[in-house]
Amino acid sequence: MKDQGPGTRDQGLFEPKGRLVISRLRSLISSPWSLVFFCGVLLALRKPWALHTPQLWAEDGSIFLAQNDLVGVRAWLEPYMGYLHTLPRLIAWVASHIADPRWWPALYNGTAFAISLAVVARLFSPRLALPGAPWLALAFFLGPQTGEVLINITNLQWFTAFFLVQQALIARPTTAGQRTLDLVLLVLTGLTGPFVIAFWPLLAWRWWRDRHADNLAVLLLATVCAAVQMWFVLRTGPRFEYPPFAAEKFFAALGQHLLVWPALGTQLAIKLPPLALGLAGILPVLALLVWALRPHPRRLLRAQIVGAFLLIMIATVYRCRPDTWNLQALYFGERYFFIPRILLAWLLVWELDSASRLVAWAARVVLLAWLLVHVKNYSLGAPPDYHWAQHVEPIRRGVPARIPTLPDNWTLEYHGRPASK
Repeated sequence: MKDQGPGTRDQGLFEPKGRLVISRLRSLISSPWSLVFFCGVLLALRKPWALHTPQLWAEDGSIFLAQNDLVGVRAWLEPYMGYLHTLPRLIAWVASHIADPRWWPALYNGTAFAISLAVVARLFSPRLALPGAPWLALAFFLGPQTGEVLINITNLQWFTAFFLVQQALIARPTTAGQRTLDLVLLVLTGLTGPFVIAFWPLLAWRWWRDRHADNLAVLLLATVCAAVQMWFVLRTGPRFEYPPFAAEKFFAALGQHLLVWPALGTQLAIKLPPLALGLAGILPVLALLVWALRPHPRRLLRAQIVGAFLLIMIATVYRCRPDTWNLQALYFGERYFFIPRILLAWLLVWELDSASRLVAWAARVVLLAWLLVHVKNYSLGAPPDYHWAQHVEPIRRGVPARIPTLPDNWTLEYHGRPASK
């Protein structure tokens, strides 16, 4: 056998140990499965009690559990707050058929955890090939968090809405399995919450740019889902009476929740006057949106995220009228800014390698602030334990009962189950 010469044979054995360890760690960290596992740990650490001491959250019980036991599959066509909630109802239905009621909160929360993690994991799909994907995933865990949208089926829709954003960005399927998965996810998410109405223009724009059969199928299916949800919104949605529009408070609430609270913390978000909240929160966001549309190889990608941000903000302010909020009550309505803040963080991530050193460093400072300012409150404190297992006997027997659940002082009004079920 020919001698390969010194320094070529078994080179790995002579590589400095430190460099070899760093190389292997880098390889491990860059593995998609390792990144997904790390994201799962981050999600679990944010709200650990939802997994080790699972309890129902709000409509988990009073709507999805109670109506499933009362009318079964027919509940899937029952709107709540003006739209369908297919995924929560499907989860409640499956749980009722495979487990004792004692385990339903664990199944609800465990499934919500798995689906939320799947949304984050899809960012690492080769069909997306998004720049900075690990940092985009990290954006889900940055900034303030009340826990309202995490690990419960009631608010799972705020996570699954990102399947729709991903569908506007993802490459064309190349196999029947990919094509089927795209359409199934579209139906499940499109009929869970009103977000398909807000993001429909993104899917229409996607088809307009690239008119092939797969994009057309996605657009047609999204159109059907949006039409169904819009019908329910118009026919069954709640109607609110709002006071006259207050511009200063409106922009103050937007600036407070979009940037001031995430980057500067609770104290400044509460103490700054409304004008300062509006200027400090809105002007940098507008500057980022405009800057993202500059000529650049990523311009189309950024433009789609800018579009998604504007669409969800229009839907948000129409639905919740933030000018009616109390600026001292930061947690009120916080879920409405979950999606916009993540989209803003994505735009910031794509500026980390900006040719402008000023922009690159500004993005680093803001993202680091979003992480560090809230890290001490990263793991949310455990609420009261209402000992679900001690209250499930009426559900086993299918008789009416009032059962305490989360959040504090919420009661599940269980209506019972028809005797024939």
